[in-house]
Amino acid sequence: MDDFITSVVQGHILTLTINRPKARNALNQAMYLSLAQGLEQAQQDEFIRVVLIKATNDIFCAGNDMQDFQAMSEGKPDQHGARFMRALINCDKPIVAAVNGPAIGVGTTLLQFVDFLYLSPKAMFQTPFIAMGLCPELGSSELLAQHIGIRKAKAMLLAGERMLADEAVTLGFANQVCESADDTATAKAESLAKLAPIAMRTSKAMLMKASRPKLLALIEYENKNLAHLVTQPESREAVNAFMEKRQPDFSCC
Repeated sequence: MDDFITSVVQGHILTLTINRPKARNALNQAMYLSLAQGLEQAQQDEFIRVVLIKATNDIFCAGNDMQDFQAMSEGKPDQHGARFMRALINCDKPIVAAVNGPAIGVGTTLLQFVDFLYLSPKAMFQTPFIAMGLCPELGSSELLAQHIGIRKAKAMLLAGERMLADEAVTLGFANQVCESADDTATAKAESLAKLAPIAMRTSKAMLMKASRPKLLALIEYENKNLAHLVTQPESREAVNAFMEKRQPDFSCC
């Protein structure tokens, strides 16, 4: 795996750590590949019983890498993002995550698929897809409303409004706000790893049985729309504005 995703297997736990602080832990194609490979390894390796996802420093993930978006706007296809999405949805091992700061875009939507989520008081969630000339992804067009209710989901997906840590727990998106999200998530992963592994995998697979085929079809539909929108003038203006550190002007699109 590349240096931006560290992977450690210890005590039946696979820990995947996002470690790209200079880019605010934004995910690029190589990182998607590393995360996908880690999740696929967890699914196939009987020694691994739990997956723990966390990030370095005080930000979880700033979303997709803008240079990748720029390349996609010029016609370069997504290479590994969809593979990561499928691996996340198909993982029958319990997934625990710790969030110590902002989780933007895919940083929020990937958390829809973790089974236990622990937050620091500084955790914050935002899905500014329309501000980037894009649409919801990773199942969020349907799944986010199931987690937090249709009103809050529309506020986040359509208006780009934030969800803070305490609100995320109140709405059912996360389990707990704690003094140390990393320590609490690690303790939960360790406790899960001590439980009956076959029963655990079977139970999670049962919980996902009805929704998994629908989610896989949904992300394919979302990704087709995303691939179209990223090549359109609105998204190009948003990406250029981000790179130039100015507000986008959609009146010219």
